[in-house]
Amino acid sequence: GGKAFATVEAYHTVNGTWRALSPMPTARHGIQAAVCNGGVYVAAGGTVQGGAAPTDVHEVFFLGEATTCGGPAPVGFGKGVLQGATSTNPTTLQFGPDGRLYVGQQDGLIKAYTVARNGASDYTVTATETITSVRSIPNHNDDGTPNPSVNTRLITGMLVTGTATSPVLYVASSDPRIGAGPSGSDLDLDTNSSMVSRLTWTGSAWQKVDLVRGLPRSEENHAANGMALDPTTNTLYVAQGGNTNHGAPSNNFALLPEYALSAAVLSIDLDAIGSVTYDLPTLDDSTRIGSPDPGDPFGGNDGRNQARLVTGGPVQVHAPGFRNAYDLVLTEAGRMYTVDNGGNGGWGGLPVNEGPSGTCTNDVSEPGATDPDALHLVTGPGYYGGHPNPTRANRANTFDGQSPVDEANPVECDYRLPGVQDGALATFSASTNGLTEYTASNFGGAMDGDLLAAGFDNAIHRVRLDGAGSAVVQKVALFSSVGQLPLDVVAQGDAAVFPGTVWVADYGTNALYVFEPVDFDGGVVTCVGTDDLALDEDGDGYTNADEIDNGTDPCSAGDMPPDWDADQLSNRNDPDDDNDGQPDTSDPFAIDPQNGSANRLPFSYTWENDAPNPGGLLHLGFTGLMTNRTADYESLFDPANMTAGGAAGVVTVDEVPPGDALGATNTQQYGFQVGTSVPSGIGVFTAHTRIVAPFAGTGAKDNQSMGLFLGPGDQDNYAKLVTFANGSGGGIRFLMETNGMESTLSTRQSNVAMPASGHVDLYLTIDLSKRVAATVQPSFSVTTGGVTGPVTTLGQPQLLPRDWFRGSTGFAIGIISTSAGASPFPATWDLLEAFAGRP
Repeated sequence: GGKAFATVEAYHTVNGTWRALSPMPTARHGIQAAVCNGGVYVAAGGTVQGGAAPTDVHEVFFLGEATTCGGPAPVGFGKGVLQGATSTNPTTLQFGPDGRLYVGQQDGLIKAYTVARNGASDYTVTATETITSVRSIPNHNDDGTPNPSVNTRLITGMLVTGTATSPVLYVASSDPRIGAGPSGSDLDLDTNSSMVSRLTWTGSAWQKVDLVRGLPRSEENHAANGMALDPTTNTLYVAQGGNTNHGAPSNNFALLPEYALSAAVLSIDLDAIGSVTYDLPTLDDSTRIGSPDPGDPFGGNDGRNQARLVTGGPVQVHAPGFRNAYDLVLTEAGRMYTVDNGGNGGWGGLPVNEGPSGTCTNDVSEPGATDPDALHLVTGPGYYGGHPNPTRANRANTFDGQSPVDEANPVECDYRLPGVQDGALATFSASTNGLTEYTASNFGGAMDGDLLAAGFDNAIHRVRLDGAGSAVVQKVALFSSVGQLPLDVVAQGDAAVFPGTVWVADYGTNALYVFEPVDFDGGVVTCVGTDDLALDEDGDGYTNADEIDNGTDPCSAGDMPPDWDADQLSNRNDPDDDNDGQPDTSDPFAIDPQNGSANRLPFSYTWENDAPNPGGLLHLGFTGLMTNRTADYESLFDPANMTAGGAAGVVTVDEVPPGDALGATNTQQYGFQVGTSVPSGIGVFTAHTRIVAPFAGTGAKDNQSMGLFLGPGDQDNYAKLVTFANGSGGGIRFLMETNGMESTLSTRQSNVAMPASGHVDLYLTIDLSKRVAATVQPSFSVTTGGVTGPVTTLGQPQLLPRDWFRGSTGFAIGIISTSAGASPFPATWDLLEAFAGRP
C-alpha cells in the first residue's frame, strides 16, 4: 500500500517456539525454501524474546506452509552401513521379537544378526547365526520327480513373529531356477514349487514345518512373496506372483498360463492347518499315474497338475488381479497395502477376448507394453487389482479337460491400466518392492502411519496417506542414492529395538543400510534448511543449495543427490561427472574417468539377476551415451521409459523415439555405450548383441530399427548393424557414417523375416591385424521356434577409420534404435558383449 519499512525480519516456529531467521534467507529460490518447521512469516520490524511471538510488529505476512518437511519438526536421518553383515543378494529383512535382524537371501539361507549400536548411524554385527532349514528343502522337476542337483531355494518373502524366547519365522520359498526370458527356455523348473514354511525356535534348534506346499511358481521368477499376519483371525496373507506379463501366455514366460492360485493375494487359515503340512490338491494329470499321484503336490507340468482352488479350503484367493506384488503390509489401523509390479514391454500381451465379459482365453498373445508399478489399498476380500487371470475368469480354459476352479470370476478377464483405472492410490515408474509402515513417534509424529517403499530407482519412497488411508497426500523420495538396488525395507516402532530407524536390504551392493532419525534417543533438531551455497546443515557433504536443486532434503544426511565422481557436487550441478576434464556435453564416456582405456575386452553384460552387477548407468554397464557434443548425457534418456535389467534380465526402451544419429540431425537418444579397448595381441574381435522378438506384435513400420553400433562414441562417426522393418517384411541393415556423412557405398541390407517368438543375434567383427587398414564384417543369425540358424555374413568386410581404435582413450560399443519417420515402438536387447575372435 505504498508503505516503507525500516527493517524486515523473518521468523519461524520450532515446536511452538519462535525463532528468528538470521541472516535473512534471501536465497535463490525464495524465502519459503528456507523453512521446514510449520510456516514462514515475514514481519516488518519486531523482536523475539524468550521464544514468544514477535513483538512490536507493524505488518505480518504469512508465506505458506513448509515445503521441505512434513510436520512440526524437520524429518531427517543419518545413514550408515551395517558393519559385519555377510548377506549375499538379500531379498527380505525384518527384526524379530528377540531383537535380532533376520535377513533372507536369494540362495535360501537366512542370516540372524545380533546388532549393536556404537554411535550415531553406526551399527555393527556382533554375532551371526546362519539358518539352513529352508535352503535344504528338496526341489523337483515340473513332472514332480525329485531333482537333487538343484540344492538351493529362492526366498522372496519372510515374516518374523513370536516372542523374544521363541521367535517364529514364516518363509516363502520356491525353486531357485530362473528360466524363460527372451529365449523362452523352459528349464523344467517346478511350477508348483512355491511353499510357505514355519520355523519356530525351541530354545535349542529351529523346528521347521512346511505349512502349505504346491503354490505356483512362474517360469521366470515370480513366486510366493511377502506375507502379513492378522493375529485377530490367525490368517496369513501371501502375495502370490503371476505366471504372465499381462495375463496371456507369452514367449518370455515360456508360454505358461496363469494358474488357479497365481497372481493374487492369498489367505491361509493357520488354525485350519495347525502344525501339519497341507498339500494343495491338484488336477488329475493324465501323464502321471494315480490321483493324487506319488509326486503331488509338486510338478505343475505347465498347468496339467496345478493346484485347484477348492471352495472352503484353508487356502483361498483373498484379492485377485496382482501381477507380482512383492510385499504386503497390514497397518496398525488394520488396512492392507501392496505394490504390484507392472508389465514389461515386449514380454507378453493381454488375453485374447480381454474384457469384463468373462470369455478370455489362455491363447498366446504378444507383445505387451510397459506399465508402472501401482500402490493398492486392498479394501477386502474380492478386491480386484487389474491383472487378468483367464484360468479363474473362464472355466472354459481347461487343462486335460479340467478347470481348476469351482466358480468363474469373469472380472478377471478385464485388464486395467495401473493407476486410477485399477483403483491404485499411486504409481511408481521404477520397480518398487519392499513395503513397510513407519509407526515411530519421531519428528513429533510427523511420519506416523506413512508407508515406505523400496524402489529400484535407488530410493526409499515415503507415501503420506489421508486420515482414511484411502488417498495419497504426498509421495516423495525419503532417501535417494541408497545403494544400487534397494529391494526390501523395514521400519522400527517405538517399542522395538533401535526405535525410529529404517533398515534397507540392497540386492545390488549386498549391503544392509541403516537410516537413523536425527532425533534418535531425544536428539535435538536444529536444521532450518536454508537454500544457501555455503551451508551443509545435515553434514552429508552436499550444500543445502545443491540438495534443494536436486529435490533431496538438506536436513537429512540419509537423502543425498546422485554424484558419480563422489566429489560432493551433484551430477545436476557438476559439469564434469567423472572429473576427467571433459565436459559432460561432449564426453562420450561421461562417467568413466579412464574413458574406456582401463576396460579391456572381453566383457559381457547379460543383465540377469544372478549375473555380476556391471555398474554404470542404470546398473547396465554403460558409461555414457552417443554424444552430439551439445546435450548433457542425462538428457539423452529417460529411465521411466525403460525396463532396465531387474526381473526381466533385459534392456527395453519402452517407446523408441524418433531421434536419429544419421546425417546432420544428431538427435539420437538411448544410444547407450561403454568404452572399451583391445589388449595387445588381439587382432580380431567381435561385438555382439541379441535383439528379442524384434517388432513382434507391433506391426513394424519403415524407419523403425534397433541393433548394435561401434565407433569413437559420437553421432557423426559410427558403424551400426540393425534389424529394421523393411516394408514390414523384416530385414538386417548395415551402414556407416564418418564425419557426419553417411558412407552410401558401405550401406547394405538383407531381407530377413523377424521371429515373433525368437531373437536375432547381430555381430560386428573388427579386424585390426593389418598395420594400416581396419575392417568390419557385419553378420547375423536368427533363432525361431527354438532353432538357431547359421551365422550369415552381410556383404564383404568394410574399411573402417583406424583412428577409431588409436589413441589414449577407448572406443565405444553400444545399442542403438530409432523410430525416425514412424511411430514409437518397444525395443529389447538381451545382452551386449565383446570377445576376441569371430562368432
